[in-house]
Amino acid sequence: MLSRTNIPFGFGRQAEIVEVVVRNGWDYFRSRLAFINGQLNSKPTEPSLPLPDVLKQILIELGPTFVKLGQILSTRPDLLAPEYIEALETLQSDVPGLSWSEIAPILEAELSKPIVDSYAEVEEKAIAAGSLGQVHKGKLLDGQVVAIKVQRPGIQRIIEEDLEVLRSLAQFFSGDALGEAYDLEALVEEFSNSITGELDFTREARNTEELTNNLANSELWKPGQVIIPKVYWQLTSTKVLTLEWIDGVKINQTELPAPKRKELAALAAKVVMQQILLDGFFHADPHPGNFFYVGDDKQIRLAMIDCGMVSRMDPRTKSILTDLLIGIVYEQPRQVAQAVRELGFAKLAIDIKAIESAFDRLLRRFYTRPLEEIDLSELLNEALRIPRENKIQMPGSIGLFVKAIANVEGIARNLDPLFPFIDVARPVVEKAIQQRILNSASLQSVTYNSLYLSRALIQIPQQIETLADRLERSELGLNLNWQDQESFQRSLSRSFRRLGLAMLAVGGMLSGSMLLAAGDRVNSTLSPNLSLIWSEAVLVAGLALGIWLLVEYIVKS
Repeated sequence: MLSRTNIPFGFGRQAEIVEVVVRNGWDYFRSRLAFINGQLNSKPTEPSLPLPDVLKQILIELGPTFVKLGQILSTRPDLLAPEYIEALETLQSDVPGLSWSEIAPILEAELSKPIVDSYAEVEEKAIAAGSLGQVHKGKLLDGQVVAIKVQRPGIQRIIEEDLEVLRSLAQFFSGDALGEAYDLEALVEEFSNSITGELDFTREARNTEELTNNLANSELWKPGQVIIPKVYWQLTSTKVLTLEWIDGVKINQTELPAPKRKELAALAAKVVMQQILLDGFFHADPHPGNFFYVGDDKQIRLAMIDCGMVSRMDPRTKSILTDLLIGIVYEQPRQVAQAVRELGFAKLAIDIKAIESAFDRLLRRFYTRPLEEIDLSELLNEALRIPRENKIQMPGSIGLFVKAIANVEGIARNLDPLFPFIDVARPVVEKAIQQRILNSASLQSVTYNSLYLSRALIQIPQQIETLADRLERSELGLNLNWQDQESFQRSLSRSFRRLGLAMLAVGGMLSGSMLLAAGDRVNSTLSPNLSLIWSEAVLVAGLALGIWLLVEYIVKS
């Protein structure tokens, strides 16, 4: 393992990496190595990344794992400046396909039977090849045309070895300013989880089916307009994936009249926005090669393929991201700044007012333009520059989100140069707000979200009493005492308790009303009759508490 006291130059993959990096002239790495090995006049230079083109060349020379790493880094505008993103976006896993004699044994071993017992035919020449696998066209025994994805032999061992070296390099730089600025160890772990997930084709199959279920019935488009290929599980394993063949035209090669092109652009944007804001599970690589137009004269239809690279956002991240987009769509810089602060992690104290002012200037600059001229991906990239410059580290899913938006906006503007992304995004954002209010996940969640504020308010008196007690005992560096202190505290506590109960009453009435209004849209383990009784009970309880508080107030006034 690379360490500050052990830098191996003599053999193995580590020595090869060191040789490639040094040969390409990364001065900071060269100076660190010289400094660690005790060479004279070798004080390390100021921490910095290689120049964009140099970094790209290093990754290409180091092979498939590092090319994949560069592709992941190209989705992180929160980490890298635009010139790096631009350079790394051009990285492609451009590898020649393997011969059929190398692929056929993997197919037979994985499916535990001869190929002729699984497929009626398989084209021996690959139709697509990447660093992890290649795709062949074939037919099932019943004549169904399929795409067969097969993992390259030995690739798992190569990636495991490279990941170990990457962990060593991250550890090597962890104590330096470079390591702290980019949190290299966390970045390598994030990359490791991503690429090892792509090596398991059964995971891609599950991703495909989850996206199918999420997109099958949406209020944003008509049934049957969005197609995801079917998975053939009996012919799928860790290293083999068999999917329905999609016959269509790549979305950027369609020849449609202008009205249909606009409709197709809007559909593509809605598909991506729903995945991000409503489902919290999205295809993280929606480039033109993964979108196919499969419509006809009657209906616009869109197919999405290659679900190996996905991202899942936890409910908190999805909620904050919705807040971020609300702030952008409705030009609210304070909300954008607060969302960024909640999403990110800062090792040092930050000036939230300065960040808010930066977002205010940014939004004003963009919103002086007509809506159809606002480039949402450019706006988001600029928005992520602000936390990067303020040393706020953002979760990896945010970079993938921005990349997905950038890709689909590029697709949409290729179809419709005046595509108004903000206008198309607004109804999806509004639907995300409705989803948050009526959280359709469960009956309990609706009630919990409605009553959360009232429970927090009930705790305020106790917190105020604790604060006053600590002030009195000078635990906070202040020594305060005043006449009738106890009477003031009792009065304040009583007022907040009343306020808390009032909010509880309002919460109950709102919860009951929303549950009754939601009706069948709220999923519940209860029967419909019990759900109705529960909704009415919550509403009546809120009304009763409100009436009691009103009577008490009148009597004691």
